Amino acid sequence: MSHISKLLRLARIASQGKQERMQVKNGKPSVKELRPDVPVLRATSEGIVEYVKHNGVLYKKVLDKG
Repeated sequence: MSHISKLLRLARIASQGKQERMQVKNGKPSVKELRPDVPVLRATSEGIVEYVKHNGVLYKKVLDKG
């Protein structure tokens, strides 16, 4: 294996290891606890809901069962 391909392989493995898994937490989040433009999943009375804060406004999308 060449030195360059070995470095590329190691870089790919490192980047894959850093990916965060989305976790489903309970309850509706507050606008203060969300980072701008980073979606979160929450289990609510409506079902599984995706929330995202954009320009200080909280948006939500109720997910359908697939």
